[in-house]
Amino acid sequence: MNEPIVSPWLIYWAGRMDMIHHFCVVAGVLLTMGAGISITGIVSSLDNCDIGCGLGKAFLNFTKKLTCVALIVDALAIAVPTKDEMIAMYVAGRITPANIEATGELADKAVDKLIEKILKASKAMKE
Repeated sequence: MNEPIVSPWLIYWAGRMDMIHHFCVVAGVLLTMGAGISITGIVSSLDNCDIGCGLGKAFLNFTKKLTCVALIVDALAIAVPTKDEMIAMYVAGRITPANIEATGELADKAVDKLIEKILKASKAMKE
């Protein structure tokens, strides 16, 4: 009964999600540009001669690996949520019709008390 409502780890990771998301986006863009430049080098060398003469198989293997890593990091950039999305997902999992109904009644009572205080304050100012 004395359990925390929100896990401290959730708060920690929610704070870090924007940094992780932005890192994946920047790394994905840079890796994709590098892969594109490598592929352009390979394609341009195909016009001159066979793939084995200019760049070599090592460069071709490097380009394949770079392209795979770029695709993985790009997928992570798409899949990793931002801080706001993570909080929204957590809240969406906790909202139920019963919670909404209870909150509505509590909000109505709070608004009624606030109106009463405003009326009392305005009457006190008139006197």
